[in-house]
Amino acid sequence: MTIDARWSMWRVFRHAGDVPVLLSYATADALWAQWINRSLQAAGHAVQMLPAGVDFVHRIADALSGSDQVIILVSAEHRASTSDWSEVPLVPGLVVIRLDAAELPAPLRAANCKSVHELDEEEALEVLMVAVGGPQNPFSRTA
Repeated sequence: MTIDARWSMWRVFRHAGDVPVLLSYATADALWAQWINRSLQAAGHAVQMLPAGVDFVHRIADALSGSDQVIILVSAEHRASTSDWSEVPLVPGLVVIRLDAAELPAPLRAANCKSVHELDEEEALEVLMVAVGGPQNPFSRTA
């Protein structure tokens, strides 16, 4: 895997700032991503949204090389290839959230995977909070 200079600068920026959760998602899953973003922010987490596109896997790998937490939303709509997924490091900071009944890509099956498929909002929020270790703000409306 080759990471160009602009990703190295992005890594310095990420690890120096207050952005502990990177949220990666397919464009088709933007509504889920927005809900998760709002829920995490309400719980006191800083979030950076990363729509899947060119080099998104490199940005995920960069984030996981530090102490950042990464959430990847996976659904039947995600168009990443098996080779893309095989480049994602399976480390403790990675959480994969399955949005629908689609099977997880083989390279991600050993990751920390959660599912919100067929859950109501309250149940999905509970899964999300467990995935990120709970609210950062004890006075948040998700506590």
